[in-house]
Amino acid sequence: MSANDVLSDAIAARKLTQMPTETHPTPSSEPQHDHSNQSDAPQVTQPPHNLPQAIEQFKQPWLSNHVPTLRLCAIRIQGLRDVRPSFLSSLCRPYVDPSAGTSALGMWWYGDRISYALPEEATSFQSLLDITTAIGADLARLDLAKDIAASLEPSQLSRNNPAEDVDIVLKIKPTKRFFLRTNTSVGQSEGTASVQGKIRNVFGGAETLEGSASLGTRTRHAYSLVFTTPVLGSPDVWASISALAHHRDMTSYLSAHEGQHAVRAACMMTSPEGIRNELAYEASHRYFHHLLPNASIALRQLAKPSFKSAFSYLVELDTRDDTFMASKGHFFRGCLEFAAPGGDTSFLKAESFASITRSIGAGWAWSLGIRSGWLHTLDGKPASLSDRFMLGGPTDLRMFRINSLGPRQNQDALGGDAFWAAGASLLAPIPTRSDWPLKLHAFFNAGQLTQAQSFYRAIPTSYSELWQPSASMGVGLLFQQGPVRVELNFGLPVLARRSDGTRKGLQFGLGLEFL
Repeated sequence: MSANDVLSDAIAARKLTQMPTETHPTPSSEPQHDHSNQSDAPQVTQPPHNLPQAIEQFKQPWLSNHVPTLRLCAIRIQGLRDVRPSFLSSLCRPYVDPSAGTSALGMWWYGDRISYALPEEATSFQSLLDITTAIGADLARLDLAKDIAASLEPSQLSRNNPAEDVDIVLKIKPTKRFFLRTNTSVGQSEGTASVQGKIRNVFGGAETLEGSASLGTRTRHAYSLVFTTPVLGSPDVWASISALAHHRDMTSYLSAHEGQHAVRAACMMTSPEGIRNELAYEASHRYFHHLLPNASIALRQLAKPSFKSAFSYLVELDTRDDTFMASKGHFFRGCLEFAAPGGDTSFLKAESFASITRSIGAGWAWSLGIRSGWLHTLDGKPASLSDRFMLGGPTDLRMFRINSLGPRQNQDALGGDAFWAAGASLLAPIPTRSDWPLKLHAFFNAGQLTQAQSFYRAIPTSYSELWQPSASMGVGLLFQQGPVRVELNFGLPVLARRSDGTRKGLQFGLGLEFL
């Protein structure tokens, strides 16, 4: 459930209209007595609070044009454990500090958070609800709250406006600080065992330390460790540093195994419009080993150890209603990478992915997607196999074997420096079972991969092969299991080159992102 739903349900469930109105007697000295009048002076009480009236006006605005005035007095967050007070102060600052948005940097940093009414400013019940929802959403994005119960209460700290001041009260059920999960999966000629652990709120500021390890038949072993923290208490800006190592068996399309060790530092920022930006630096050592006896000459020439030192910039926008089986919305991701001096490889690489999905009605939807990539070396040397693009398989060009398109020598896929792939799909519900996560779909895929950059002066660069696509079509079933999409398709390639690895009939696909 989203933060907005949690807060709306919580506020609606609380019978604020039944809240007793507090009165505060005005301090006075002992009554003065005289001989002419023996009666005591009556005590003066303050007027009733505006909150019950504001709630009634909000629920039934047609009954009255008068909107009672309310003012934010305090934000009270209860239930969070092991969180630094300074961190919560940074989180709440744009909602309570008038100086937060006085500079251009502050306006850019806090975004819409500085547009709400500040403490002591006259406002409405609706405005206070908006502030409550915004703070709750911030806490949810920081992964600190498992559940949030929100309420508006007459202020306990009011001094200047006791009939108008309101406190926002957020009662938090915190998420578990420690998490550990093991998993074992078995497939056709493949098995994997993995363990994943996470520590939340490591230093009391919503930091996360996450590690994983896996062993298998294809990915022989893989290890990763990631530390992530919000920057200056902002749920929109995160910094991370990670390290990974893996050893993969690539002999299904390349007569070798690949190993990699890498460290990466990144800064991510999400704008109010939902656009995610990431600037990162990566240093990695890649190498190939355990070459098979029948490895091609081209593979032996390209399978050399390399060290990459690269900066990258990524931008992403996602408005889909579901990440894995969308029925409406669009998605765009673009990445630009520059391998800088300091490594033994130098290149400029660009890659993009865009899709659009629209609902037809009655559970039917169509989608279009396209991917593309371009790589150009800057040192006059062929690109490393680890940096080249690969194409083919159930997640991009269905009915082709994994990474089987483009340049090949013998049984080795050598990858390329330019590619495109496009797909069109029609999704439909299972008859009489539209609520099932199991769906029907029909698809058409097309694309091509080529090695366009030539390292011989007599042979110019040429992208002509990109306009001679391979293509496939078919029908199938798709199923969503947690964050994973599973497909079972029946189809055939309709355009293919002699060197392409085609697959007719049934094909099984499992992944996080499909074309």
